Amino acid sequence: MSKPSAWQRLRGWLLSSREPAALPPGRGQGAGSPASLLAARREALRSAEETWLQELVSAVADGDRLDEIAGPGFWGRVESLWDEGQERLACEWLEKFLDTPATPSSARVPLRARLVEYLERRGDLVSALPQLEALSEVPEHAVRAHYLLGEHYRRQGDEVRALRHYEAVLARDVTYPNVRERVERLRRERGRATTAVLGETIAGADDMVSAGGARYALVRELGRGATGVVYLARDLELEREVAIKLLHPHLAAGSQAGACARFFREARVSASLRHANIVAVLDIDEKARRIVMELAAGGTLRQVLRERGPRTLRRALERHTQILSALWASHRRGIVHRDLKPGNLMFRRDADAPGAEIMLGDFGVAHLPDAQGATGARAAEAKKPAEAVGTLAYMSPEQRRGADADPRSDLYAAAVVLYEMLVGAPPWTRDVLLAGTRARGDFTLPDEVAAEAPAGLRQAVQAHLHRLGEPSADERPDTAEALAEARALRDAAMLQDLS
Repeated sequence: MSKPSAWQRLRGWLLSSREPAALPPGRGQGAGSPASLLAARREALRSAEETWLQELVSAVADGDRLDEIAGPGFWGRVESLWDEGQERLACEWLEKFLDTPATPSSARVPLRARLVEYLERRGDLVSALPQLEALSEVPEHAVRAHYLLGEHYRRQGDEVRALRHYEAVLARDVTYPNVRERVERLRRERGRATTAVLGETIAGADDMVSAGGARYALVRELGRGATGVVYLARDLELEREVAIKLLHPHLAAGSQAGACARFFREARVSASLRHANIVAVLDIDEKARRIVMELAAGGTLRQVLRERGPRTLRRALERHTQILSALWASHRRGIVHRDLKPGNLMFRRDADAPGAEIMLGDFGVAHLPDAQGATGARAAEAKKPAEAVGTLAYMSPEQRRGADADPRSDLYAAAVVLYEMLVGAPPWTRDVLLAGTRARGDFTLPDEVAAEAPAGLRQAVQAHLHRLGEPSADERPDTAEALAEARALRDAAMLQDLS
């Protein structure tokens, strides 16, 4: 067995149960004083720990002993300082290693996490802000970091920043303790209006005068989802109402930045489509994670179905044709929507008003990762069952398998939407939906649906649904063929006056 090192012998002596008389007396105290003995032991232990840490930081600066940072020996010394009441000193040593350029990146995350823990325990979140900002971009620490940032800004009275960080928490974990209550309270206090200047061209309603060059004034929240929050806003230059989508902050961070960049590339292409059935993109600011769109004042198809129930055969076929027309325009430009569902289908005015048309929005959303960084089908499968149903119901079998989506995937989703417009619900029960099995015949309409339609027309609609909803993508028609079929069915319904 090897002999212990000098440092180990010294530390062993310091932590041993030697008789107090063997320890040197403290300055100004009697040799047998318990306080004197304890102070001497702590001072010697502190010196030993600091000597080891100083030797390590010097070695690291020379490129040596890098693997010892954040290792068991390292944490033993730092924790010893903390446990002996040298809290500030423990924090200073962590900061010193973070300030050392040679400290490897793999060690910086645990160093930051421990420093934040110590500073939080000391009640000094202000000093922890730089570390929290860095940790907010690390997936395993992002939730806690955003929460603490939200807490700090809430206590400072900065409601806008607090709300942003709390929303980033909910985007990752909707069950995080106390956050939903804080968000709802902040929104109530602010009248559901965000008043911060977001970037250089957007301001809250309360700041319309003071913001100077701000172009967009946020009025109120319209809705929110996994990727961002949509606000009603006022374009102060053109004096019109618009919708502004602000992507959640975590979508621009770290490994997820690439997916965010792809989203904005597709948004730029979709902005050039100029189609009556595609939501117009008016402005894009990637730095501010902002997209400005035309306002869909008539709400979404999801809202219409929830409030008014199934559509008539003629109205459903009109909307279906408009959806396929929008898909044809995007597919010709190489854009696959990937997330077609009633929540992404909107109306410029009341859905039942004469001449009202449906619009397709949110192109490229499936590129965006969820809170854990997954994308597309894998992200949806990873969610809790109750949360996944809304997305899975419109997802093609190939998307569920994790394969790349192509135009035929959008046609499958269009079949689900048409079925839902006619029936009022997707084709599957919740259990069947989560089981993931898909088969021919899934889109068979109940007998009572469109019972007033001529048998030939109803059979043609049913055949169209089956073709678009084929489990195998190879068996589905292309978009142009599907659109031609839909137009013929719509015209036939209009001739029969099935309104």
